[in-house]
Amino acid sequence: MYKRALTELGNVRGLITVPGTIALFVWAIAPLALWLDEWFAALSGAEPYRFLQTDYQTAVAILSTIAGAAVTTLSLVYSLVLVVFTLAAGTIAPRLLRRFTSDRVNQVTAGLFGGLFLFALTLLHQTDPGFVPVLSIGMAVALSAVAVLQLIFFVHTVSRSVTIDEEIAEISRQLESRLARVLAETEEDDRAFEFDEASMSEICAVEKGYIIGIDEQSLLNIAAEHGLFIDITRKTGTFMLEGQTIARFSPGQGPGDGRAAADAVNKAIELKPARGSVEDIEYSISVLLEIALRALSPGVNDTFTAIACVDRISSACAEPVRRGLRRRVLADDAGTVRVQIAGLTVEDVINTAFHPLRRAASGNLLMLQHIADALVRLHDVADAGVAPILERHAQLLIHSYEQADPLPVDRAFLASRLDPILS
Repeated sequence: MYKRALTELGNVRGLITVPGTIALFVWAIAPLALWLDEWFAALSGAEPYRFLQTDYQTAVAILSTIAGAAVTTLSLVYSLVLVVFTLAAGTIAPRLLRRFTSDRVNQVTAGLFGGLFLFALTLLHQTDPGFVPVLSIGMAVALSAVAVLQLIFFVHTVSRSVTIDEEIAEISRQLESRLARVLAETEEDDRAFEFDEASMSEICAVEKGYIIGIDEQSLLNIAAEHGLFIDITRKTGTFMLEGQTIARFSPGQGPGDGRAAADAVNKAIELKPARGSVEDIEYSISVLLEIALRALSPGVNDTFTAIACVDRISSACAEPVRRGLRRRVLADDAGTVRVQIAGLTVEDVINTAFHPLRRAASGNLLMLQHIADALVRLHDVADAGVAPILERHAQLLIHSYEQADPLPVDRAFLASRLDPILS
């Protein structure tokens, strides 16, 4: 829970927290560097580092140049980031801004130049004709070299971050990673969750917001401590109203205090005003969908970007279609299943992805062809329980195209792409 909270904080304040920390750290080195200068000077004079010797005027000029260049470049860095934000919001998807603000390259670059400015400014303040901190100036020059290399890498990264195919691939990789984690968690969860429906009591949400995380260990501890069976009825990403049912619990063998258990369950379920949690698979699919639907809009008309999204969605759905998705169940030390957590089913994933795409591309034969290919790919690897879902989507794809009054030859072409499913 604490790790997730820190991650969310980093996402919300992506261009403040990390850059500020780096800048303050580099700034904190300045007094240490000045102390080293005084210590070396008192210990052995200037001889040990004679090659660093410089006069007062030269030192002031060097530090002034470094400080001025650092703060100017810092302004450039933030300007470039804002340009990327504008492009992303206008042509890709506004919800990608969260990912851009949490990009480590942006954060480190801003922090390094901010710290370099403060470092040089502190040295400049302490430099006078009677004391020229040559060792600290040498460190400032070295930091400047590192900052220049970081700036080059930053420009390279920014140039790639506005490449739509790169962004689609990265979002897809994150989605596949989340789905793989869910599949790994449910692989061995075939144990039964048994409780008496008649004895179930409802637990209501005490605030409104999206479910962005569930502390599973806390729920299991609560259930074991109070002798309860807990059923979390809402999946991650669901928007809850205050007073709406979020879970149910049924007393087990132990006594258990229902009110205390309800309070503990509410604390274990984290609600936030905005989505975007790493556990919210449906949100990640929606981001890819947003890019695809925006690309298919008349104002953008970029079918090939939408095709890339469809290909990546089919790649992410391959393992769930092959292996299935189940509810998450947790058992106590005795092997008794105590907690059941609602999650996405395979049908939810397929419906979330393909219904909006089919409707948006109803008259676009090129797009419909690639949706058909994606359905065929998934059908090739699907188990027997998932195949009917894909067959239904294939039929809906044909019906949607018929609504656009296509030529018979075009309809026959689309139907031929779906023959492996419908034949």
